[in-house]
Amino acid sequence: MTIFLFALQQNLKQRISLLLLLVLPLVLLFIPSMTGSLPMGFSLFGLLNLFSAFLLSRPVVEDRMQKIVVRIAASPISHAYYLSSHLLASLLLLAVQCLVFVVASILYFGPHVTNYLVLFLLYVSYSAMVLSLSLAWNSMFRSYNTSFALFSGIGSIMCLVSGLSFPLSLLPQSVQTMVRILPTYYLANGLLMLGKQSGSGVLLSAVVLWVFTGIFLLIGSKRRF
Repeated sequence: MTIFLFALQQNLKQRISLLLLLVLPLVLLFIPSMTGSLPMGFSLFGLLNLFSAFLLSRPVVEDRMQKIVVRIAASPISHAYYLSSHLLASLLLLAVQCLVFVVASILYFGPHVTNYLVLFLLYVSYSAMVLSLSLAWNSMFRSYNTSFALFSGIGSIMCLVSGLSFPLSLLPQSVQTMVRILPTYYLANGLLMLGKQSGSGVLLSAVVLWVFTGIFLLIGSKRRF
């Protein structure tokens, strides 16, 4: 069995995984929305996706805690291959979550609400960013429970002030300017630009998300024994 398939198996063994990946995205469809904007569930999906990515990063953290990465370093398997296999497996599951939500949105809201292909690509870009963010965050802790306890609070606040769990358009302009340093802001901004049918705005948001992805990967991919 390859590391990629083993990582998939590890993630799917977590009891809450299927709930987060397949069930909760459907619940978001029923959240009331404001008129004249994209459904509120579209932005709240970013909050769900963030915590899903954090959960899916758990096997890598536990491998480090249990010193498995030390044994990997002494084996013919490179650290880069081990880490990339885990990340690709997690990203595949997050992409499935995005696909489930987008397909369900088409069926529930109709095909003319927005460009669903662009929406899916924006979600996948965001998924890559939050997965690398989770990797970087967990690299600073020796305990997954401690890491999760702090991240659950900080992550929720990030999503709130960046416009994912609260409409970005209702935030004061000064706050909108300040929160541009937060990576989660660029999903909210991308959705806002998608609602305005601004292709360049969506593209810019996606590019910034991938830039953040690269930065967090550089931070989180260093070996820490």
